[in-house]
Amino acid sequence: MFFRKKPKRLYYPTSTRWYTQPRKMPGLKSSRKVFTHNIRTHFTRIFKNAFYFTISAAILLVMIIILFFSSYLSITNIEVVRKDFNINTAAISNELNQYIGNNIMFFHKADIKDTIQKKFPEFAIVEVNKIFPHTIKIQLESYPTVANLRAYYILPKAETPAPTNEDKSMAKLEKALEAAMTLEATPGEEETVTKEELTPIEQKCLLNRIGQAIFDQEENLELITISVGNLEQPIEDREIVVPKEVMDYILDSMRYFNNTFKMQVAFVKYLPVAREVRFKTDTNIWIWLSLEKDYKNQIDKLQAIYETAELNKEEIKYIDLRVSEKVIYCPLNARCNKLAD
Repeated sequence: MFFRKKPKRLYYPTSTRWYTQPRKMPGLKSSRKVFTHNIRTHFTRIFKNAFYFTISAAILLVMIIILFFSSYLSITNIEVVRKDFNINTAAISNELNQYIGNNIMFFHKADIKDTIQKKFPEFAIVEVNKIFPHTIKIQLESYPTVANLRAYYILPKAETPAPTNEDKSMAKLEKALEAAMTLEATPGEEETVTKEELTPIEQKCLLNRIGQAIFDQEENLELITISVGNLEQPIEDREIVVPKEVMDYILDSMRYFNNTFKMQVAFVKYLPVAREVRFKTDTNIWIWLSLEKDYKNQIDKLQAIYETAELNKEEIKYIDLRVSEKVIYCPLNARCNKLAD
């Protein structure tokens, strides 16, 4: 009896009562407790969501106030960093003071870049960075200087105002008194009027890569010299004397000429009215090029006949390459040699 096999039962005994307390299965709850638990969980979730929503709305409101209405993100300092000590940072800062007080978060860096490149075109690189919360940092790099400039201008003679009737009558009266006071007059004597010769005034400065005149730097003897004449007024600092496309033409044609011939370009004369460029080589020969035509075609046709026609053995004043499919040259002792001066 004690050793018989116990039957399988649905209940397990407890410490107090045998076979009367049913086993509580895990996860099994009464319907009342489940309903109460669900309501509590539902209200807890609503409360948590409302709390999180309130916190998020408050944070968003604070951020909007800081971004839009507060002066915390206002631009108060514009820092200009220069790699070249000849850059006038004070003039640039004064031009950019109009952006002081703008919101740095929504400020477009292209506005400052466009302003600098429009007012100060001598800068090749303009880099604008935002340094939160108040500073705009600008890094500038100028175009390199590529040539010395010699500019010649002639100031127009000041026009004298037309004489009035009173001036004419006074002049006649003075002449009559002078004739009366003169005891002897030399017959046939005529007054000679010396006409004042106007001599060109020379200006010296540097030219950068886009043809601007740079006066705050000393002349560099290692650079080529470009001459521009027949100007009507003196040039000013940072004024574009030679257009950028002409500077590109001059520098590229010089480089191509030096690589094609044994001669080297030592001096350049730019004639803006005639649309010409004249090179003076180290052998004192002037080479005339037209800005209206490709410099390679003009130089190539000279290179094709230079040794064949034995031009390298003659003393030549200038060689004109402006005419299509023709090479015109002037010997040194001919009358035409004055045209090159």
